[in-house]
Amino acid sequence: MAYDAKCPECGVNFTVDDKSGTVVCPKCGAEISSAKAIKYHSSVAENSEIKKEAHGEDYKKVNNLLDNINDLLAAEKFDDAERLINEALDITESDYRVYMALVAVKTKNFTDIGDKSHKTYINKAIEVADDEQKKDITAIYKSYYQKTKLSADELGEVSSEEVKLKKKRLEKGLKTLIPDSMVKAKSVKLYGVLALITLLVGIGLAVPFVFIHRMLALAFLGLALIAAGAAFLTLYLKIKDYLKAFNAYLDLYDVLDGIDLPDTSLIGAYDRIYDIYVKFADKDPVVTISYSTVKLLGFLLSLRNEKLTDFIENNAYFAENIPAEYYE
Repeated sequence: MAYDAKCPECGVNFTVDDKSGTVVCPKCGAEISSAKAIKYHSSVAENSEIKKEAHGEDYKKVNNLLDNINDLLAAEKFDDAERLINEALDITESDYRVYMALVAVKTKNFTDIGDKSHKTYINKAIEVADDEQKKDITAIYKSYYQKTKLSADELGEVSSEEVKLKKKRLEKGLKTLIPDSMVKAKSVKLYGVLALITLLVGIGLAVPFVFIHRMLALAFLGLALIAAGAAFLTLYLKIKDYLKAFNAYLDLYDVLDGIDLPDTSLIGAYDRIYDIYVKFADKDPVVTISYSTVKLLGFLLSLRNEKLTDFIENNAYFAENIPAEYYE
């Protein structure tokens, strides 16, 4: 049996004989899932009135725009995010993710319960989405929609409960990493001592004997010890940087627990810190965590809480990662 299919890369129509496996696009040569090509053809056919679709380089450009849009949404730079969304809409009118990003802009990351302007865009997202994508829309929008049906008192109770749940989730996550950080704290001292000893002994052997023919073996031993010392030093610095970052986040959790912030601000803070906890749990490099930290600090400093700002500016790790625009 032949099935109508469409390449999501170049947009050409073709047919496939089997829903399973992969197929090579007859035009651009892209290897794609047969089921995905069939599903994409069906989705476009159901929304045939939509004129603009993104394929190939345009599709990649939309994905890059969405990555930047999500970063701007996380930083609550809604005007900048909307500007990039309009760029994406100039390329495609058939990607539900773009419309959902616009919903996030209009509702201020799903916190402005009274907003009505987003309804046009949520309906547009549903209109262009396939069945699986509609499930994604539901998962994103359901909690916000339910809140719009609550009274002010009920909404306050829900927000307070959400803060408790977010805080508990973060606390539980951080606690799972504490035993490993304690092991690292012990090992960092060992690596520091080993680095110092091997470097000193290595230099002591290599430098005097490198010019003495009969003592070359000792010189080579010294060079090997220097290499080992450099490796120990690298481990020492790497673990030290990790502990500095992780301990800063433990302190930040305690600080947030002791200051008065609106529920929406606490929810935003706990969500962002939890995302960074996941990076710690996945053993991401500290440099990657630092990149996420910069974005988090942009959000926290925008809250303009004196105690929180003072903590960030005086914490050794966070002070190094304050966004440059904060000083402008």
